[in-house]
Amino acid sequence: MMGRLYKATMYRMIMSKGCRVLTVLTYAAAVLYYVLAWKMAKGEIDVSRAGSITGLGDAMIIWLFGALMVGTLAGSDFENKTIYGSMCYGRGKIIVNYVLVLVTWLAILLLPYTVGSICLIASGADMNRAVGTCISIYMGNVLSYPESGSVGKLVLSYVAYFLVYAGQISICLPVAMKCRKNVVVTAFGFLFGMTTALLATLAQSVNLLGKLYQWTPYDYGIAKIGVDASYGNMIHGMAVSIFFTGICTFIAYLLFRKADVK
Repeated sequence: MMGRLYKATMYRMIMSKGCRVLTVLTYAAAVLYYVLAWKMAKGEIDVSRAGSITGLGDAMIIWLFGALMVGTLAGSDFENKTIYGSMCYGRGKIIVNYVLVLVTWLAILLLPYTVGSICLIASGADMNRAVGTCISIYMGNVLSYPESGSVGKLVLSYVAYFLVYAGQISICLPVAMKCRKNVVVTAFGFLFGMTTALLATLAQSVNLLGKLYQWTPYDYGIAKIGVDASYGNMIHGMAVSIFFTGICTFIAYLLFRKADVK
């Protein structure tokens, strides 16, 4: 029965005009990000414009569109009353289904950034002049792979980073279960993403905050587990992210279990 619920939810997401637009915009942003970074590496774009290009990178796009995706996934279920059709599965399975669909859609959104990174590595392009556009492991792997990479470690870094993103975005699920409004979830996700980025920088100089942050997927070290990171750091990042996703899933279940569906 769980499979039917998952397929039905995925079909609803695929048929959603909003989700399709978000996916197209994400893919377009990824293509522009790599094309402009490549042109900068060739000297066709001045390095002073690197900051503008980073706005097309995964960090900004995924936090904005990922939160919007959670709002569309869970919030719209309550707003459109489609949640009634899922209640026969039980509230626990509904929450697990939300997580599975969220993870699947997150993988779809991250696919162009992953493919672009792999293509640049395979082409052997010299991207050192575009180092200013590096805001995540996707461009970081392109810059680091020739010196410290192996195929197995490269693949593991992409898997680890995907799990980190899943852990980061999962914080939006309890919010969706509490407020049940698409707009609120989206606004929370985007503002929370910016806040955690600032706190992650602060955590590097504040000892207590740093110790707390290292057990969340928002820690600066965990969020930078590229091919140049150690296997131990990658495994730590994956474990922390999976645990954090589990905590957020459990909180979302508790909020949903005690709530009335009207």
